[in-house]
Amino acid sequence: MPEIKASYDWFIGQYERQAQVLSASNDLTAIDRLDIKRDIFERGIFVLMFAQFEVAVNHTFEAVMSKRLGDDDWSRRRGWDADTLKGPRVSFHVRLCMVMDRRNPEFGQINKNYALRNHCAHGGTTEPVGSIDDFEHNLYRWQSFLRD
Repeated sequence: MPEIKASYDWFIGQYERQAQVLSASNDLTAIDRLDIKRDIFERGIFVLMFAQFEVAVNHTFEAVMSKRLGDDDWSRRRGWDADTLKGPRVSFHVRLCMVMDRRNPEFGQINKNYALRNHCAHGGTTEPVGSIDDFEHNLYRWQSFLRD
């Protein structure tokens, strides 16, 4: 994720410099076009950054599943050998439920951001993605909640 965030920071620096030039020349139409480009870029960054969290969830899920399935004690293996947890079609929501406490207040926030990620990934532009800096902080914090 650091490379993604560094690219974002570089782009925002370019955006801010260009916006100052356009503002000084009072070119409101060009500023509007520049803002549209920034918005599209931020949506792409949001999707890429959330994808990195999805990778962390998937890795944790796979590691936990392997560990639990290898345990001879049925009480620790229980439920992990269900066919619904096998294969690539296990949804993100199910994987998240298996590696994070649903009672954690952040669980709902993750799901809201996952819905926004889907909205953006499928061309949606009506929902704002918010601060990328805050989002990055949240992703690292959410990753710390993943458990085996």
